Amino acid sequence: MSFLSARMLLASPTARSRLLASPKQISCRSISKLVRIIVNKDLPNGSGYEGDVVKVKAGYARNYLIPQKYAIYATRQNFMRINMVDPDEETPEQKLARLAREANQEQDQVLKAANILRKYLSNKVLTIYRDSEIKSDVIPPDRRGVDANIIRDKLSFQLKIDLESHEKVHLKPDRVNFAELEDDQIEEMMKELGDNKDEECTTQGRRLGDYIARIWLKGDHFAPLKVSVVQR
Repeated sequence: MSFLSARMLLASPTARSRLLASPKQISCRSISKLVRIIVNKDLPNGSGYEGDVVKVKAGYARNYLIPQKYAIYATRQNFMRINMVDPDEETPEQKLARLAREANQEQDQVLKAANILRKYLSNKVLTIYRDSEIKSDVIPPDRRGVDANIIRDKLSFQLKIDLESHEKVHLKPDRVNFAELEDDQIEEMMKELGDNKDEECTTQGRRLGDYIARIWLKGDHFAPLKVSVVQR
């Protein structure tokens, strides 16, 4: 940098303040300011849920969450206005009561999610194509049948449902006829599969036809799934 350029740079108050600032001051300026908010409705990407008190970047709160009514600032006045105790000031008894409420709310959310999935799958049929032996509905020994892993993959590809690792799939080995199935019969089939929710299913369907599978969900809930294995 030339001497003239240096003099022009130092002539600017902003430039002088930046040059004279200590490394610690520069580091502090680079850290985004965080503010506490009270969540009014579930935040995008699961970063906070209704009733939570969380810290977010000030700009995110000011420019998006507050204007869009997702949250309000966690001030003493706002806590009093909505009749809520600030988690930073609550007594041990109040904390236990809050945790109990949150646990109940979580259970309600889990049940709600399970019911939504059950309703969605109730009128869906997962279709899997397989070759069969000539003039037969049997899948050849050298070809892969239909098992829990195949069902998981097809769920993701066809119905855009990605199961968590703990959400196990169990396939009932006996074929069924969807046209003749009633809801109470499906529920009975779910019971016949047992309570082995943590075990990997080793059942493999090796014939074309209709099958019933069970998806274990969080909170000991489950959702039935209709699987149809058809000729490729």
